[in-house]
Amino acid sequence: MHDDRLNRAVIEKAVAASFERQAGRILVAVSGGVDSLSLLLAAARVASGRTGVATLDHGLRPEAPAEVDRVRELVQSLGLPFHTERLALRMGPGVEARARTARYAALDRLAREHGYAAIATAHTADDQAETLLMRLSRGSALRGAASIRADGPRLLRPLLTIRRAQTEALVAAAGIEPVRDPSNHDPELFRSRIRHHVLPVLRQAAGPSVVERLARFARSAAEDEELLAGYAAQALERVRDGKGLDAVGVRALPWPIRARALRGWLEALGHPVSDRLLREVAAAIDRGGRTGLPHRAVLATEGGWVRVLPKAERAEVGPLQLGEGGPVTFGPFRVWLGEGPGVPVGAATPPFLVRARRPGDRVAAEGGPTRRVQDVLVDAAIPVEDRGIWPLVADSRGRVLWVVGLWPHAHPGPGPFLRSEPTGDREDPPPSAGKHGSL
Repeated sequence: MHDDRLNRAVIEKAVAASFERQAGRILVAVSGGVDSLSLLLAAARVASGRTGVATLDHGLRPEAPAEVDRVRELVQSLGLPFHTERLALRMGPGVEARARTARYAALDRLAREHGYAAIATAHTADDQAETLLMRLSRGSALRGAASIRADGPRLLRPLLTIRRAQTEALVAAAGIEPVRDPSNHDPELFRSRIRHHVLPVLRQAAGPSVVERLARFARSAAEDEELLAGYAAQALERVRDGKGLDAVGVRALPWPIRARALRGWLEALGHPVSDRLLREVAAAIDRGGRTGLPHRAVLATEGGWVRVLPKAERAEVGPLQLGEGGPVTFGPFRVWLGEGPGVPVGAATPPFLVRARRPGDRVAAEGGPTRRVQDVLVDAAIPVEDRGIWPLVADSRGRVLWVVGLWPHAHPGPGPFLRSEPTGDREDPPPSAGKHGSL
């Protein structure tokens, strides 16, 4: 009995301290599981006048409506406001991530609708340790190792220092039967495998307090990440200008600050950033070059400035057929069949189509080895944003005969010949364009 009272006091103290850091009413997210029930019971004792409860039915299990009703009855018996919403989710790939996104969106919607200043969730030290192991196993850096943050602008997690065994003891002492979510034991889910297969082995190898040590490391990582993120924000303000980023200033930043500054800048512009993309961006800045970004945008380092160039606003052009009717215009070129010298079509089978590059395209001089079209474009220094619309000529079997203006080289006979000339739409045609056709 003494242990139960002590355990309850520890949990209530953690909840009270968390709630005191937030002004206004708090919406407690309660699933009916043991952790959220312990948060509910503690909040009802230490902050009943500020506490409301939200329970969501994700629409994934037939038992969920009955579980919502059980939570409703408990909440009403405690005299607290109750809110619920049903989400229309479906099982399938990525269901964990989809459910998490939908859950937080619904909680935020309910909080704003009913005037709550913040949302409290019942993540424990065990959840923190599991999340840390999941992220480290995926190669996460310090930002990911920070794992579950204790507080956010409108989010509280009062139980992050509390073990799951403590929440189980509190709920059992209250005589409440928690909801048992079968997904917590589903071996198809990564978190479930970490919880039931990895952590038990780690406890056996490293001792029973390994969860607390992992949670402590995540907390330290969060503190370090917050400090570095602050330095990066200051550095970004120093190197940013209306023209873009000062390339020399960016290169001078130490990598931990530079990486965070670039990530913050790109994400603010709407470009999701992976670690691989971040390093490609840094390499492009170092060499004064370009690299592709999501949504077909391009990062360019030119004239001492780093800029993001939007996708070129050009009409999509489908394949155009070459014939005797004169040139066809595709991208920066007019292309036609005519007298040489030019690129001979040899024994290729008409009709000939002018089209954009497709995955796997290769090109060859008559009777020679093939080259990847992508390699031809890169070797010719064609900007990233132009490669997807650079014209190719293919025969009726789909064989690429010519990367227009680039390769194969023009030479005399035997005809007929593929020929081209610039349309004048490009402001900066690459130096190699036109040297190997017949302009």
